[in-house]
Amino acid sequence: MKKRINCILDILKRAPSPFISIQSLKRKCGKNIDSLLKKLEKEGKVVSKGKKYSIPERAGYIKGIFDGKREGYGFLMPAGDMKDLFISPNDTYTALNTDLILAKKTRKSRGRWKARVVQIIERGREYFLGKIISVDDKLVFQPNDKDIPYYFELENANRVKEGDWVIAKFLKWTTPTLSPLVKFSKKIHKDNLYDIIVNQEYKLRHTFPKPVIKEVKKVPPGDSKEREDFSNLATFTIDPVDAKDLDDAISIRKDHKNYHLWVHISDVSRMVKRDSAIDKEAKSRGCTTYLPNDTYFMLPPVITKKLSLQQGKVCPAITVYISFDRDGKPREKKFYKSLVKSDKKFSYQEAQNILEGKAPSKFKGDLKIASELARILSLKRNQEGYLDFHREEVKVELEDSHPAGVSPKRELWTNQIIEQFMIAANEAVAERSKANKTPNIYRIHEEPDRMELERFKDLVESLGFSLESIKREDLSNFLSEIKGSTYERILNYELLRCMKKARYIAHPEPHYGLASNLYTHFTSPVRRYPDLIVQRILFGEKYSEEELEGIADHSTKQEWSSDEAEREVTNFYILKYLEENKWEKYRGMVVDIASDGIWVELNEYLVRGFIPIKLLPPDEYKIKNHALSGKRHNFQIGDLLFSRIYTVFPETGELTLEYSGKIKRV
Repeated sequence: MKKRINCILDILKRAPSPFISIQSLKRKCGKNIDSLLKKLEKEGKVVSKGKKYSIPERAGYIKGIFDGKREGYGFLMPAGDMKDLFISPNDTYTALNTDLILAKKTRKSRGRWKARVVQIIERGREYFLGKIISVDDKLVFQPNDKDIPYYFELENANRVKEGDWVIAKFLKWTTPTLSPLVKFSKKIHKDNLYDIIVNQEYKLRHTFPKPVIKEVKKVPPGDSKEREDFSNLATFTIDPVDAKDLDDAISIRKDHKNYHLWVHISDVSRMVKRDSAIDKEAKSRGCTTYLPNDTYFMLPPVITKKLSLQQGKVCPAITVYISFDRDGKPREKKFYKSLVKSDKKFSYQEAQNILEGKAPSKFKGDLKIASELARILSLKRNQEGYLDFHREEVKVELEDSHPAGVSPKRELWTNQIIEQFMIAANEAVAERSKANKTPNIYRIHEEPDRMELERFKDLVESLGFSLESIKREDLSNFLSEIKGSTYERILNYELLRCMKKARYIAHPEPHYGLASNLYTHFTSPVRRYPDLIVQRILFGEKYSEEELEGIADHSTKQEWSSDEAEREVTNFYILKYLEENKWEKYRGMVVDIASDGIWVELNEYLVRGFIPIKLLPPDEYKIKNHALSGKRHNFQIGDLLFSRIYTVFPETGELTLEYSGKIKRV
């Protein structure tokens, strides 16, 4: 069967015309290939037109992940190195968020290509979490995924009632004129929603298959021979205080001419062998997912622990050495299989305290040199157009899986030190692969849509700021200029909304946000599968471009799902906390305007709630210049105000607020 499949694909690739008749294929590959053609068509490897066949790329079709939006439109995130394509609400066919689809490129409009979905290759999910609601006196299923803007028809609606939370199994959706059809699977209690979101929506699991568990017990420690011995080099890790894995460490020195940086990364490839049971499971998971009260590891925890660069322990590693001149320009790069010993495990706060003179340490000199070099690299990268977004995050404090508080996560300078060094190491590895013409996985970030940036510039100017142009260098300068201003958070958020999602591809392309001509992920192989692949390739393992494309696409999908799970579960717990403290008055900022109300982000919690017009002061409101304006009242993006909770539903992520007064800016 494999021989016939290869025959079909080879003929379609080499044929003089894009479409080949089934008779021609049968003459060359055998008569009994009808079932194989159907199989290949279902997998998106061939497309048909009547009784003629072609491969997608020759027929003008593109395969990729559908990134759906709640407004009904979406984007095709293509396999390979193509830029994403816009899909209008009328052209999504029966695609649902996260589906693997086949689309036809249609036309270019305002600088962006558009596409039309022609086939669903694989559904992103088999089961959906959602709520039973009544629409026009008929019970329907409303998915919990906010980026699915459709109600689903229930095959067995007689088994549920309005208000039930259920798991539904997807059955089919054959035409856009009908609703997607699902089958009620089981009811769930609201108190179990956290587990359902994790296990059903995102398919996260703690347990590992039996072959993996069996293999873990037999994993050899890996070789320590023929490695460069850096164990006498002063080395330390800097990580979050609650870090679950320690896969990177640094060493640094300075002489009268240069800075010398060693980035040591755990050698995962020595223990996790290609195509082993552990490797296949890691590939399936794609990454480790960190949730407020749990961690879902990519590798079995016992392996993760063994691979961590623990304090005082000599560990096999892969080391990237880079020397920089005083202007931050790389002068020399070397790559080693090494032995390292971490002399000290620092948290970001501990390292920050030492730099600020609040705590003594024998590594104070090393940290000061690291800080010097990081500032030079940061300044150099900013001059090249690096978009230094100020990212605010919160930490949910839990007691017995119950939200007991929400506190801000402070971003410290020591976070930036490590980030600058990891970027440098990742770039060095990517450049080596390209120079050697070795097929590899790269991390790319495409240019944002010009219209989105023009919209951002218009908002900036409506708030009284000046933005010279929408070129990356001017955007970078603007982010620096607004640091510390009361508008910093909203303008960071609005610019982030213009950005596309970073992803993996098997072809070297630039990373827009980092202002990097070439970038990969190499520095976290314990928790990101592409990093493990890059690590293997760095020291000689070969992968075909087809293999790498498959890994890149799957890893992208898994990473996006992991990020979404973290956001959704964190939001769930924050809203649970607010539900129990709903009578308080909260400070917030207007972050978006709609014709029927305003969106407000609560300052201390970073969750967004909606204030409908009926809960604003009575007036005749209209949208004008990024504001909701009436005859007596005006609400503009960036306004500060007080609000109270009107209704909150943690299960659906819905928060409705009631206006309580404006806050004057100081």
